[in-house]
Amino acid sequence: MLNFAGADQRQDDLFANENFFSRGKSALKGLKGVENVYTQHTPHLAETIENLLKGRLKEQSYPFVDGQGLGQGGMARPQDVIVFIVGGTTYEEAKYVAGLNAQFAAGHGLGNGPNGPVGAGTRILLGGTCVHNSKS
Repeated sequence: MLNFAGADQRQDDLFANENFFSRGKSALKGLKGVENVYTQHTPHLAETIENLLKGRLKEQSYPFVDGQGLGQGGMARPQDVIVFIVGGTTYEEAKYVAGLNAQFAAGHGLGNGPNGPVGAGTRILLGGTCVHNSKS
C-alpha cells in the first residue's frame, strides 16, 4: 500500500502538513467553537477550489488549458470550472460545490481580491465516475 499510495506517490499535500504554517492553521481550526461536530469537516476539494480561484495552484500538479492563450504567462481567474474525480465523488463534495455555486451566483465570493470578490460569477461543475454512499 505504501508503494502505491505513500507520501512519495502523492502529488498534493493531502494532509496539509508540509510546512509549519499549515500545521498551525490546522491546530487553530480545531479551536473554533462548533456546536455540531459533524459540520466541522470540509472536504479537501474545498481547499483545492479555493486555491484555484485565488491563483495559488501549482501548475505542475494541476495543469490547465486557458482559452485566452494565457497558459504560459499566468492564469486568469476562471469563469467555468469542471472538476471530474476519477474514482468517484461524495455527497459532501457535491453539497460544498452547490453551496459555492449559490454563493457565487448571488455575487458573493471567497473574500476580496484586487478585482473584486474572489470567485464571484464563477460556475463550478462537479462530476465523477460514481457518487459514493455509505456502502461504497
